[in-house]
Amino acid sequence: MTSPAISAAGIFLAPEKRSRAFPANRVYRLEKQFMAVHFDRGGNGQIALLPEGSELEVVGISCIPDCLEVRFEGRRCSVFEVDLLGPWSKPVEAIRYKTAVACT
Repeated sequence: MTSPAISAAGIFLAPEKRSRAFPANRVYRLEKQFMAVHFDRGGNGQIALLPEGSELEVVGISCIPDCLEVRFEGRRCSVFEVDLLGPWSKPVEAIRYKTAVACT
């Protein structure tokens, strides 16, 4: 007897429009613990606790409504925009990327 195989993989699409521009390439330091969602490669999400003093780099718009995608300790997580841009975190620095210079 056979049974149908069901895939648990999910596809996440980022929203096309935002009410305002997100602060890309910026690092924020948390002044209190935050909850975040981390998705593994299979699309399964799990809650992660980001400790006070963590530095989060904003990398884009999250697949979760009203959230931003951030990098923390090499992992990408989603945090609520209102939490990250509120009074509980402070901007540390804007990340400047070096442009490549062609050698002739």
